[in-house]
Amino acid sequence: MVRKSLLLPALWLTLVLIGLLPYSYALNDDPALKLYFTFDEGQGDTVKDHSESKLKGKLTGKAKFVKDGKFGGALSLEDSNCLVQVDAADELDITKAVTMSAWIFPLENQNDSNVMGRRTAGNAGGYCMQWSGFGNAAKIETWIGLPGWKGTRKVQKIEPKLEQWHHVVATYDGKEIKQYVDGKLDASVKAPANEIASQKVEFHVGKAQTGLPGMIGRIDELAVYDRALTLKEIKSDMEEGVFFAVDPKKKLTTTWANLKR
Repeated sequence: MVRKSLLLPALWLTLVLIGLLPYSYALNDDPALKLYFTFDEGQGDTVKDHSESKLKGKLTGKAKFVKDGKFGGALSLEDSNCLVQVDAADELDITKAVTMSAWIFPLENQNDSNVMGRRTAGNAGGYCMQWSGFGNAAKIETWIGLPGWKGTRKVQKIEPKLEQWHHVVATYDGKEIKQYVDGKLDASVKAPANEIASQKVEFHVGKAQTGLPGMIGRIDELAVYDRALTLKEIKSDMEEGVFFAVDPKKKLTTTWANLKR
């Protein structure tokens, strides 16, 4: 009882100090998170990775930071030649299982375009997510190199509307490829129980390594994990952010209430 009486004032002081901050982020300590771009830089040509990998991406072409993202700022891909390139890194040479996720704000129904991923110039995978319509309303596509490409083309059903934000996620758990749009399962494909082909190649957002055009629009909260997230985890990232953006005062009230129980 004495220990608790000493502990509570110390915790209360800590929470008060946190509450003085205008805005805060709760820590995502999932070791599976290998890349996380918030695109909140606002200016410059380098994007910071907020995961423990501590990577960085280089903006090229007309790619630029804008203020009107889903959460804070975003990356604007002004045309199909825009890209962000992350140098080849062991952390992203994922072979067992993977999750790719982001908020996208597409502006055009493109025939076949790249959102993000890793593959060689000769189109050997890797893993990637595309935005493709082939003359119709575009849909999200997931492709996993096992080592031959296995994907969701012609299986997806959801047609994300243009000029709206959509949360898009692709997973591979070693047996099945799944993709989700706005928290709903869009496609599921059984896949060979093979490892994802290891490639020493850079990671791209926008224009692909093969020269495939990039998606035109905005992208925010891009994350890559080296495991397949559950639907519950996907919805948590979608609703609260990868690093949960919180109002410290609301967090303070909830935390203090829990401590007094």
